[in-house]
Amino acid sequence: MTDDASDDGDMVKLNVKVPRRLLDDIDELADELQYTNRSEFVREVLRDTTEPILTPGAQEGVSEGYADVAAGRTVSHDEMTSQFGLDEE
Repeated sequence: MTDDASDDGDMVKLNVKVPRRLLDDIDELADELQYTNRSEFVREVLRDTTEPILTPGAQEGVSEGYADVAAGRTVSHDEMTSQFGLDEE
């Protein structure tokens, strides 16, 4: 769980309608996971779904990979297999 105290100055209210069954599930999970309240739980879920999963270094590596592909600095699997004389089994 994350401490939301540092976010208080930037907090805005978000009104969302959800089916009663979903609200019951949210309340049950929030209680089970020992969140102080439903809002804290929902904020954490939103954070988990909006923050990048990859570390900055991994993000940079992925970006470099895409740049290599765009610049033609890559070869296909078939080309590598042929170049290194590998048999596909």
